Amino acid sequence: MGLSEVSELCYKITESYLKLNHETSIIIETQNAIRLTRHYLLDDIFTRWSPINGEISFSYNGGKDCQVLLLLYLSCLWEFFIVNAKRSQFEAKYQKFPMEQLPTVFIDQDETFTTLENFILETSKRYNLSLYESKKEVGRNQSMADAFRDFLKIYPETKAIAIGVRSTDPYGELLKPIQKTDSNWPNFTRLQPLLHWKLANIWSFLLFSNEPICALYVHGFTSIGGIKNTIPNPYLAVQNKENKENKAPKLYFEWEIKNSFNNGESPTNKRIGTSVSYLDKADEKISIGLGQTKFFPGWYLIDDALERAGRLKK
Repeated sequence: MGLSEVSELCYKITESYLKLNHETSIIIETQNAIRLTRHYLLDDIFTRWSPINGEISFSYNGGKDCQVLLLLYLSCLWEFFIVNAKRSQFEAKYQKFPMEQLPTVFIDQDETFTTLENFILETSKRYNLSLYESKKEVGRNQSMADAFRDFLKIYPETKAIAIGVRSTDPYGELLKPIQKTDSNWPNFTRLQPLLHWKLANIWSFLLFSNEPICALYVHGFTSIGGIKNTIPNPYLAVQNKENKENKAPKLYFEWEIKNSFNNGESPTNKRIGTSVSYLDKADEKISIGLGQTKFFPGWYLIDDALERAGRLKK
């Protein structure tokens, strides 16, 4: 699929979710979260910076939050194109989608899981991302500010960058949907239209979308950082004392999984749990090293306060 086709697909996924009438509290809350994010993108962001001429770039690290934002961003990109096409004197069917790739930056600060690296490469192809990956300096990791500074030297037309951060992330409660960078950072505007989302909203939409999910989430990770400071979430260990008699915690998204978008119609994307990237053997050893080889998938956890329980202090 080209960028036009995948943007249209994301639009259809989003519209299908918004039309769900299976009224669980999570689905209703997620529908409202989607509407607010779309408002930010279509009414506040795309009216200030053009999404088709390089003024907006997308920050992508393969994580669940930025993947959800990417699906919604592409959905709005398609809607933006269709709305503008209808205003033209020429019929929409005679107009070409104005982009072939989405400008994207991956700030690779820490030693990254091979599984995640594979997922980023595969999904970059799937979503037609023009991926710039920050370079690691010999002997030390480059700061995030310097990494973005290098990116802007190559893509000076970038005025704003979309970032999939939520208010429950560290220092996230201090952020705004649209804000300039701090004085010690390179000059661009941070676009953060996902701040109001909760963990349950992320899982609900992502599982319904039937899009590929990074294999690390399938194996108990809920928040992914670097190799040296991330392990599967201990609250999802099969032998966790909280999971009495190895009983699985409650799955809140059974309906979304069974009724996922286009479920059963695409032979190349059979079901969540079948991710684009497999769990790399080296990454699998991390779980074994913890004395625990089985974890429930990440979407069995919806408590925002426990989402980063698998993050270790540096």
